[in-house]
Amino acid sequence: MIFFWSFIIISSLILILEFLNYGILVPISKGLEKLLSCESEIEPMGDSCLQFRIQYYTFA
Repeated sequence: MIFFWSFIIISSLILILEFLNYGILVPISKGLEKLLSCESEIEPMGDSCLQFRIQYYTFA
């Protein structure tokens, strides 16, 4: 029984340490490019709702 609880505690500590490590090491960039809906530097044109014929879906 003691092995079970030690395993749970050790695995929980490893998980918490990994989350802290990720938060410290990974740079977070909140640049203007990240706020765009498309990151290919091409401004979106037109409406996003396009009508397709049903043949395209049945073929796919």
